[in-house]
Amino acid sequence: MPIRNEILELEMLFKKMLRTIQNEWQKEGFPKLGRTQYTALEKLHEQGPLRLSDLADSIHVTCGAVTGISDKLIDGGFARRVRDQVDRRVVHLEITEQGSELITQLSKKRNELSEMLYGFLTDEEIKQLGCLYRKITANIEHIQGKLST
Repeated sequence: MPIRNEILELEMLFKKMLRTIQNEWQKEGFPKLGRTQYTALEKLHEQGPLRLSDLADSIHVTCGAVTGISDKLIDGGFARRVRDQVDRRVVHLEITEQGSELITQLSKKRNELSEMLYGFLTDEEIKQLGCLYRKITANIEHIQGKLST
């Protein structure tokens, strides 16, 4: 098979993998949060209160997207907005006790799901896959940087 056809096949396989992960995510008891909301909440749990722009950067979404994500977390009672004590114009998003409890509960499920989906890979294969994903991501960021200038 010519290399370009293999690349197209890789794209299709990647999309299929993402759909499968999303379906398993929903089946395994994560309906309260989508994957991006979970990732945002996990960052707040790990790092403490964050400005929305910092949260957007850390989970690789736009500021507009993080506004919608934060609204859903707030509506669910998993996060709240708090004003900065030094500069009252600055607003942070912080995890609530309910959000922390949910992260603790779901992290075990997430580990089980990850083991189910990736546990068959050897340590070396996981390292190789990580290396390839980082390389592809770096190229995408390079291309985006060129396009925005």
